[in-house]
Amino acid sequence: MPSYIVAGLYAMCIAGIYGVLYYFNHKTPVPKGCEDLKANCEGCNISSCELHPVHENKEDLNA
Repeated sequence: MPSYIVAGLYAMCIAGIYGVLYYFNHKTPVPKGCEDLKANCEGCNISSCELHPVHENKEDLNA
């Protein structure tokens, strides 16, 4: 088999595994005690976190 076909199949497998894991991660229920973490979050250096205070400004603008 040509190497580009093998590389394509490999990439599709990796993407498929990522998609399945992403789906199951979002189906996982929130653990007890972690339901309202946004109220206790003061912010860290990880701006991609959905609890980061930066995201509150975007929600306020959309309202």
